[in-house]
Amino acid sequence: MSRSFKASLLVKDLGGLFLYYPGQAMVNRVPRKALVRAAGLGGGVVRRLGDTEMRDELERIYAGRPMPRPADEILADAYRLTMFNELEVLTYPALDPDTIGDTCIVEGREHLDAARARGKGAIVLIGHFGANQMIMPALGHLGYPMSQLSAPPPVWAEILAETRTTPLWRKILARRWELEKRLPVNHINVFRFLRPAFECLARNEVLGLAFDGGGGKKWVEVDFLGRRANLSVQPAQIWKKTGAALLPTYVIREPGEARHRVVITEELPWQGTVEKSYQAFVDRFQSWVYRWPEQYLHFLAMRRKVRATDVTPFFQDYPPAAGQLTPEAAEERLKRAGEWRDLGE
Repeated sequence: MSRSFKASLLVKDLGGLFLYYPGQAMVNRVPRKALVRAAGLGGGVVRRLGDTEMRDELERIYAGRPMPRPADEILADAYRLTMFNELEVLTYPALDPDTIGDTCIVEGREHLDAARARGKGAIVLIGHFGANQMIMPALGHLGYPMSQLSAPPPVWAEILAETRTTPLWRKILARRWELEKRLPVNHINVFRFLRPAFECLARNEVLGLAFDGGGGKKWVEVDFLGRRANLSVQPAQIWKKTGAALLPTYVIREPGEARHRVVITEELPWQGTVEKSYQAFVDRFQSWVYRWPEQYLHFLAMRRKVRATDVTPFFQDYPPAAGQLTPEAAEERLKRAGEWRDLGE
């Protein structure tokens, strides 16, 4: 790591450590409007550490097409939203069936209820768009039995051992995992056995999945945002094998809105093959990115930064990465991630 990069990580980690420990009590006492202002300030600080990659990802989304707003406005909103979403994680323990309505509302529940009426479960397929994790408290506190297939935060310390991980970051990830475990869902580690995901759907429950994660062993190529993307076939295989209804879903909170909107759209039928089915989903999802790019930029920048440790890169047009691992070495990292055990298990 370069000296400047180490200094940047130290600033981020010290800020994160303060927020996840003494800062949590303070965050839970201040009004949401104050959190929005704090997120704007914090996002501005992080942006000053460098926004070159995020800016480039924004330009690649539109590739010469007109942007919905000036690039600097979109980037400022992207950093502010990312910071706000991080702050909101600290409020997870305070959410319950009585308070969840103050934080988010669910639109399209009729699609979810109709899917479960068929008796084969419902897959809520999301991307890392906006405050995507709000799907868990929104549905769980409304009484829907739900499991979420994802990577526990501490796993990232194993995957990025040489390129990002610091002792302070390990503490932050461990604390974040403790907060996520307070959510009203059953967490399923994407790097381990997937039987609980199939059992969840067999019980006619709700399974949350992200289509754009980095785990998996097989990938399919699709056209996404004008680029060729590699997606793990894992979510599509669960969809096909179980016959569950698949509901493309996103979370959005536009400027001026007090609450997140969890928007469940109508069921997407299986298209005959994994590639065609994924393409149909991505076509729907990317329309949301084109409309609200600030909600997805942080994830795009993150996937670009970790391309050196990916078995298969998210996009095929990434510039060469320093310290690029071989596919075999990257697979070994994922295997190590799968061996991680929660001490509370």
